[in-house]
Amino acid sequence: MAGFATAVLLWGGVAGAAAGPAAAGAFPGCPDASPEGPCHWCPGDPVVQTGNLRVDPVRWDENVCHTYWRVGGGGNVARTIWEGEAPPPPPPPLTGLYCDPGTFTNCRIETRP
Repeated sequence: MAGFATAVLLWGGVAGAAAGPAAAGAFPGCPDASPEGPCHWCPGDPVVQTGNLRVDPVRWDENVCHTYWRVGGGGNVARTIWEGEAPPPPPPPLTGLYCDPGTFTNCRIETRP
């Protein structure tokens, strides 16, 4: 029984250690209250995570500091990373075919936010 309790304590300690860094500052260089940015990276800091470093690494000069923002897509240095002092501009409004709901009549081409 003592061996089982020791194993449970050790397993819990390993699991807690693995979850610790993710819970405390999941995005190094970004403010905890605003993880999307503005974030800061300088040489020697951990690699900026993009979700897939093998096919989508951050492409910037690694010899200088950078200010960046986390975006859902359309980044300028990686798919999910926008480098710059200001956040990226909002996407353009959607233009499409819109019809009256339920009846699908009175269709027209409109631009909507």
